[in-house]
Amino acid sequence: MKKLLSALTFCFCLFSTLAQAENVKNNKMKIRLTFKDKEVIVKMADNPAARRLVQMLPAAFKFTDFAGQEKIADFPKPVSLTDAPRGMIAEKGKMFIYAPWGNLGFFYKDHGHSIDKNLIELGEVESGLEHLNSQKGGFTAEMSVISGEE
Repeated sequence: MKKLLSALTFCFCLFSTLAQAENVKNNKMKIRLTFKDKEVIVKMADNPAARRLVQMLPAAFKFTDFAGQEKIADFPKPVSLTDAPRGMIAEKGKMFIYAPWGNLGFFYKDHGHSIDKNLIELGEVESGLEHLNSQKGGFTAEMSVISGEE
């Protein structure tokens, strides 16, 4: 009986991970950041780096403000950047990885007008960007996967 339950649990976890990866691939995956009674919804990009992040969730991230234009955090564990497409414009609302440092970030203000090859796009904020903009100092946010229909 224990072996059957273990096998069923394994299959469920595998199916759930594959379903999440498929949703990202079909550009339906969304994630939610929650902090201090605030919520930010992000539509994930369709690329290997975004799929790797989704596989880490749920997780907590400690954010700090950087340059008065972005919120940044370290990943709980290193993320492989293999096959991740580099290059994006640093526009407000974009979620990204800064490749040289290997960290995660959100631009809450426009930061540039040309493509920066050090950036890997993870997604785009659909709602709640004002919460990132108004958040002063460091904060911890819970990040989790939500259905693509929310």
